[in-house]
Amino acid sequence: MFVLSDFIATAREQLKPIIHRSGSILYSAQTTLRPGRLYLLGLNPGGDPTKHHSIGEDLDQLPLRKHNAYVHESWERQREAGGAPLQQRVRWLMGRLGQDVEDVCAANLIFARSKDASGSEYPKLAHICWPVHLAILEIVRPRLIIAYGNSHVSPYAYLRGQFGGSSEEVFESGHGTWKCRVSRTAGRWIVGLPHLSRYAIDHHEDVTDWIRRLLPA
Repeated sequence: MFVLSDFIATAREQLKPIIHRSGSILYSAQTTLRPGRLYLLGLNPGGDPTKHHSIGEDLDQLPLRKHNAYVHESWERQREAGGAPLQQRVRWLMGRLGQDVEDVCAANLIFARSKDASGSEYPKLAHICWPVHLAILEIVRPRLIIAYGNSHVSPYAYLRGQFGGSSEEVFESGHGTWKCRVSRTAGRWIVGLPHLSRYAIDHHEDVTDWIRRLLPA
Protein backbone atom coordinates (compact mmCIF):
# COMPACT_ATOMS: atom_id res chain seq x y z
CA MET A 1 0.00 0.00 0.00
CA PHE A 2 1.28 3.45 -0.94
CA VAL A 3 2.22 5.66 2.03
CA LEU A 4 3.16 9.23 1.13
CA SER A 5 5.47 9.66 4.11
CA ASP A 6 7.46 6.59 3.03
CA PHE A 7 7.76 7.94 -0.50
CA ILE A 8 9.00 11.29 0.83
CA ALA A 9 11.55 9.62 3.09
CA THR A 10 12.86 7.48 0.23
CA ALA A 11 13.06 10.48 -2.10
CA ARG A 12 14.86 12.55 0.52
CA GLU A 13 17.48 9.85 0.98
CA GLN A 14 17.99 9.32 -2.76
CA LEU A 15 18.19 13.02 -3.52
CA LYS A 16 20.70 13.93 -0.82
CA PRO A 17 23.29 15.14 -3.35
CA ILE A 18 20.87 17.78 -4.69
CA ILE A 19 18.47 18.24 -1.76
CA HIS A 20 19.54 21.86 -1.14
CA ARG A 21 19.29 22.89 -4.77
CA SER A 22 16.31 24.77 -6.17
CA GLY A 23 13.77 22.44 -7.71
CA SER A 24 10.57 20.45 -7.40
CA ILE A 25 9.40 16.83 -7.43
CA LEU A 26 5.90 17.03 -8.89
CA TYR A 27 4.29 19.49 -11.29
CA SER A 28 0.91 18.03 -10.31
CA ALA A 29 -0.86 17.75 -6.96
CA GLN A 30 0.25 15.01 -4.57
CA THR A 31 -3.15 13.37 -5.08
CA THR A 32 -1.96 12.29 -8.56
CA LEU A 33 0.32 9.78 -6.84
CA ARG A 34 -2.20 7.05 -7.52
CA PRO A 35 -2.88 4.64 -10.40
CA GLY A 36 -3.44 6.52 -13.65
CA ARG A 37 -3.25 6.11 -17.41
CA LEU A 38 -0.57 8.72 -18.07
CA TYR A 39 2.72 10.06 -16.72
CA LEU A 40 3.84 13.41 -18.14
CA LEU A 41 7.55 14.20 -18.08
CA GLY A 42 9.62 17.26 -18.97
CA LEU A 43 13.40 17.68 -18.66
CA ASN A 44 13.74 19.90 -15.59
CA PRO A 45 12.11 22.91 -13.93
CA GLY A 46 12.98 26.24 -15.51
CA GLY A 47 13.32 29.69 -14.03
CA ASP A 48 15.79 31.46 -11.80
CA PRO A 49 17.15 29.00 -9.19
CA THR A 50 17.68 31.86 -6.71
CA LYS A 51 13.96 32.70 -6.63
CA HIS A 52 12.46 29.29 -5.83
CA HIS A 53 12.49 26.89 -2.92
CA SER A 54 14.81 23.90 -2.59
CA ILE A 55 14.05 20.28 -3.39
CA GLY A 56 14.11 19.54 0.34
CA GLU A 57 11.57 22.28 1.01
CA ASP A 58 9.45 20.96 -1.84
CA LEU A 59 9.42 17.52 -0.23
CA ASP A 60 8.38 19.14 3.08
CA GLN A 61 5.44 20.77 1.29
CA LEU A 62 4.45 17.76 -0.82
CA PRO A 63 1.69 16.48 1.53
CA LEU A 64 -0.06 19.85 1.12
CA ARG A 65 0.55 20.28 -2.59
CA LYS A 66 -2.79 20.85 -4.31
CA HIS A 67 -1.87 22.99 -7.30
CA ASN A 68 -0.77 22.08 -10.81
CA ALA A 69 2.13 23.92 -12.39
CA TYR A 70 0.45 23.92 -15.81
CA VAL A 71 -2.67 25.59 -14.43
CA HIS A 72 -1.87 27.63 -11.34
CA GLU A 73 1.67 28.97 -11.78
CA SER A 74 2.81 32.12 -13.56
CA TRP A 75 5.95 31.31 -15.51
CA GLU A 76 6.62 34.49 -17.42
CA ARG A 77 6.84 38.10 -16.32
CA GLN A 78 3.45 39.87 -16.35
CA ARG A 79 1.72 36.74 -17.63
CA GLU A 80 -1.35 35.31 -15.92
CA ALA A 81 -1.24 31.92 -14.24
CA GLY A 82 -1.24 29.14 -16.81
CA GLY A 83 -0.69 31.58 -19.66
CA ALA A 84 2.73 30.51 -20.93
CA PRO A 85 2.68 28.70 -24.31
CA LEU A 86 4.03 25.49 -22.79
CA GLN A 87 1.32 25.46 -20.13
CA GLN A 88 -1.41 26.11 -22.67
CA ARG A 89 -0.14 23.40 -25.01
CA VAL A 90 0.07 20.81 -22.23
CA ARG A 91 -3.52 21.55 -21.19
CA TRP A 92 -4.68 21.36 -24.82
CA LEU A 93 -2.88 18.04 -25.32
CA MET A 94 -4.37 16.50 -22.19
CA GLY A 95 -7.83 17.69 -23.22
CA ARG A 96 -7.45 16.12 -26.66
CA LEU A 97 -6.52 12.85 -24.94
CA GLY A 98 -9.64 13.03 -22.81
CA GLN A 99 -7.70 13.79 -19.65
CA ASP A 100 -8.06 16.55 -17.08
CA VAL A 101 -4.51 17.87 -16.71
CA GLU A 102 -5.05 18.15 -12.95
CA ASP A 103 -5.66 14.39 -12.75
CA VAL A 104 -2.41 13.47 -14.55
CA CYS A 105 0.77 12.79 -12.60
CA ALA A 106 3.41 15.16 -13.96
CA ALA A 107 7.06 15.74 -13.13
CA ASN A 108 10.45 16.42 -14.69
CA LEU A 109 13.21 13.89 -15.33
CA ILE A 110 15.64 16.10 -13.38
CA PHE A 111 14.21 17.71 -10.27
CA ALA A 112 16.86 20.45 -9.97
CA ARG A 113 16.07 23.80 -11.54
CA SER A 114 18.15 25.58 -14.20
CA LYS A 115 17.54 28.56 -16.45
CA ASP A 116 17.78 26.39 -19.56
CA ALA A 117 18.54 22.86 -20.70
CA SER A 118 22.27 23.56 -21.02
CA GLY A 119 22.44 23.91 -17.23
CA SER A 120 20.46 20.75 -16.46
CA GLU A 121 23.61 18.60 -15.93
CA TYR A 122 22.08 15.82 -18.00
CA PRO A 123 22.55 12.88 -17.59
CA LYS A 124 24.41 13.14 -14.25
CA LEU A 125 21.43 14.52 -12.32
CA ALA A 126 19.01 12.26 -14.19
CA HIS A 127 20.86 9.26 -12.71
CA ILE A 128 20.35 10.70 -9.21
CA CYS A 129 16.64 11.31 -9.77
CA TRP A 130 15.85 8.09 -11.64
CA PRO A 131 15.13 5.86 -8.59
CA VAL A 132 12.47 8.36 -7.50
CA HIS A 133 10.83 8.07 -10.93
CA LEU A 134 10.86 4.29 -10.61
CA ALA A 135 9.01 4.71 -7.31
CA ILE A 136 6.47 7.01 -8.99
CA LEU A 137 6.00 4.55 -11.86
CA GLU A 138 5.38 1.77 -9.34
CA ILE A 139 2.62 3.88 -7.77
CA VAL A 140 1.00 5.31 -10.92
CA ARG A 141 1.50 2.29 -13.22
CA PRO A 142 0.82 4.37 -16.35
CA ARG A 143 0.08 2.71 -19.66
CA LEU A 144 1.59 5.68 -21.50
CA ILE A 145 4.45 8.06 -20.68
CA ILE A 146 4.50 11.31 -22.62
CA ALA A 147 7.89 13.01 -22.61
CA TYR A 148 8.23 16.42 -24.20
CA GLY A 149 11.69 16.80 -25.59
CA ASN A 150 13.08 13.98 -27.74
CA SER A 151 16.57 15.12 -28.76
CA HIS A 152 19.70 13.34 -27.52
CA VAL A 153 19.44 15.43 -24.32
CA SER A 154 15.84 14.83 -23.32
CA PRO A 155 13.57 12.82 -21.04
CA TYR A 156 12.60 10.61 -23.98
CA ALA A 157 16.23 9.76 -24.77
CA TYR A 158 16.87 8.93 -21.12
CA LEU A 159 13.79 6.70 -20.84
CA ARG A 160 14.82 4.86 -23.99
CA GLY A 161 18.26 4.35 -22.52
CA GLN A 162 16.88 2.97 -19.27
CA PHE A 163 14.07 0.82 -20.62
CA GLY A 164 15.21 -0.15 -24.12
CA GLY A 165 12.22 -2.00 -25.47
CA SER A 166 10.85 -2.29 -28.97
CA SER A 167 12.31 -0.62 -32.00
CA GLU A 168 11.37 3.01 -32.35
CA GLU A 169 8.58 4.24 -34.60
CA VAL A 170 8.44 7.76 -35.98
CA PHE A 171 5.42 9.94 -36.70
CA GLU A 172 5.63 13.22 -38.57
CA SER A 173 5.20 16.25 -36.31
CA GLY A 174 4.03 18.53 -39.12
CA HIS A 175 6.78 21.02 -38.26
CA GLY A 176 9.79 20.90 -40.55
CA THR A 177 12.17 18.05 -39.79
CA TRP A 178 10.96 17.55 -36.21
CA LYS A 179 9.65 14.07 -35.46
CA CYS A 180 7.42 12.46 -32.87
CA ARG A 181 8.77 9.16 -31.56
CA VAL A 182 7.37 6.14 -29.77
CA SER A 183 8.60 2.84 -28.40
CA ARG A 184 7.03 0.14 -26.24
CA THR A 185 8.54 -1.50 -23.18
CA ALA A 186 7.34 -3.28 -20.05
CA GLY A 187 3.71 -3.11 -21.19
CA ARG A 188 3.65 0.64 -21.74
CA TRP A 189 4.19 3.12 -24.55
CA ILE A 190 6.77 5.91 -24.32
CA VAL A 191 6.00 8.87 -26.59
CA GLY A 192 8.62 11.53 -27.25
CA LEU A 193 7.33 14.85 -28.59
CA PRO A 194 9.35 17.86 -29.71
CA HIS A 195 9.65 20.25 -26.78
CA LEU A 196 6.29 21.93 -26.27
CA SER A 197 7.83 25.31 -25.48
CA ARG A 198 8.67 25.49 -29.19
CA TYR A 199 6.40 22.92 -30.84
CA ALA A 200 2.82 24.19 -31.26
CA ILE A 201 1.14 20.79 -30.93
CA ASP A 202 -2.24 22.54 -30.76
CA HIS A 203 -1.85 23.10 -34.54
CA HIS A 204 -1.46 19.37 -35.20
CA GLU A 205 -4.55 17.40 -34.24
CA ASP A 206 -3.32 14.40 -36.24
CA VAL A 207 -0.49 13.98 -33.72
CA THR A 208 -2.91 13.81 -30.81
CA ASP A 209 -5.08 11.38 -32.76
CA TRP A 210 -1.97 9.20 -33.17
CA ILE A 211 -1.22 9.35 -29.42
CA ARG A 212 -4.83 8.64 -28.52
CA ARG A 213 -4.71 5.39 -30.48
CA LEU A 214 -1.95 4.22 -28.12
CA LEU A 215 -4.12 4.65 -25.02
CA PRO A 216 -6.17 1.68 -23.86
CA ALA A 217 -9.90 2.23 -23.63
